[in-house]
Amino acid sequence: MMKKVGAFCAAVLIGLCCAACSGGGETVLGEPINQPQGEQAEETVSLSVYLPAQYADPTVHYPIYEKLMDYQEAHPNLTLEFISPKGVNYMEEREAMISQLNAEILSGGGPDLFIMEGYRTTEINLFPDIEKAMVNGTFLDLTEAMEKQGLSREEDFYTAVLDAGQWEGRQYILPLGFSVPLMISAADVLNASSFSLQRAMYSMDSLLTELLRIHEEQPILVITSIDPLDVLAQPVLDYEAHQVRLDTSAVRRALELEKIFRTGDIAYDLARGLFNDTNPAQVQDEFAEGVPFAALRYSRFSINLLRQCQALGIELSVMPIPNEEGTITAKIGSYAMGNRNTKYPEEVADLLLYLVSEECQSAAAYADYNQLPIRKGCMQACFDAQYQFSIYDASRERMTEEGIAERQERHGVPLDEARIKQLEIICDQVTAAHYQTIWYRGVDLGQSETGENVASYLHMQYWNDEISLDELIEILSSKMRLYLDE
Repeated sequence: MMKKVGAFCAAVLIGLCCAACSGGGETVLGEPINQPQGEQAEETVSLSVYLPAQYADPTVHYPIYEKLMDYQEAHPNLTLEFISPKGVNYMEEREAMISQLNAEILSGGGPDLFIMEGYRTTEINLFPDIEKAMVNGTFLDLTEAMEKQGLSREEDFYTAVLDAGQWEGRQYILPLGFSVPLMISAADVLNASSFSLQRAMYSMDSLLTELLRIHEEQPILVITSIDPLDVLAQPVLDYEAHQVRLDTSAVRRALELEKIFRTGDIAYDLARGLFNDTNPAQVQDEFAEGVPFAALRYSRFSINLLRQCQALGIELSVMPIPNEEGTITAKIGSYAMGNRNTKYPEEVADLLLYLVSEECQSAAAYADYNQLPIRKGCMQACFDAQYQFSIYDASRERMTEEGIAERQERHGVPLDEARIKQLEIICDQVTAAHYQTIWYRGVDLGQSETGENVASYLHMQYWNDEISLDELIEILSSKMRLYLDE
């Protein structure tokens, strides 16, 4: 273990200190392409694509929509029909569409393929537990299609992330983008403290314990928006082993530390409220001076802070938050899969593999933002594309010079080559990946007597000292075993 951790620290030190909720929308139809004329014209294939309304809006130039339109244009005998449920402002209509789609899928129908966003804004979602859906045989097997294209797990992709879409050695889900947990601090502030990188890089437990030690020396505040259970390499709900793994030393310690960092004196949000990393003045006047001392966030929520600090000339210390094994656990954002019942398996597989091509990954073509691409070698182009979209592309026909300037102020400047290289080094250390948290989305344990999600309700009871850690684990384990056996 020490040899592995030492190598990991060396890799990270190379890069250390280098200088919107879904909106409303109707179902969107792709414009049909004229068929070839003549008796030999091929029959047009129409594929229905599940894509959240935010990304399927043709007036907002999301990269995923534009690349799908490029694909349709390059395939004259193919049309795409977008099935796009409305967002959180239309809950009744959204729930009705999701319920209808679930019924269609259960009866052997439904969309031909699905492109999912990682940031779930409601509990009314198609396939809330994506792994359970995969285990239950819902999705198209893509293994042979990947082999036919000559794709290599090790050479072309971040392997551990790709493998999270496998069941019994077969590929059913294609992760498109992911995040990694990061700790970001102003370098001058961190270096002036007694923070020990060597101790912190051993495990998440060691890192958080190191921050608590410093907190005893000086009144530091820390933003903690990660879910420590997601940071662990071990799955809490292990479908492969058919086990609930809540009562382990790693899980117990993670839950204890999460409670301290979310409810104790070290919690930034309790003392100061929300931290706005789109406000250059707050970043310059507070973050650069060590308030907060550190931000523990997934990279998806950290990229804008990195851009802001680069624009302001603030030197940063950026390190990954290690799992219990001393390596990195990724959290998958956007992902795509085919319907096992599709009438066009070859066409669906071709389109899905197009989404993990260098072209699409370099364009950040997935239903999410500020994600890391699963395809190796695309990081720089991907982040350039994401920045371009953030500053210029959204509703670009209506963008004014003033609007562009305001976006530039909020989003800083593109990440430089050194920072991109550091992120690539971190991604090379990913050994595990998860799709969802058990607390809010994915695991449906029913509702409490007052109507709350049972898992999140128990979680809050533990934070509020209404139940003990032993009680939390015992109650949850019992309910999750029943869920696993369903």
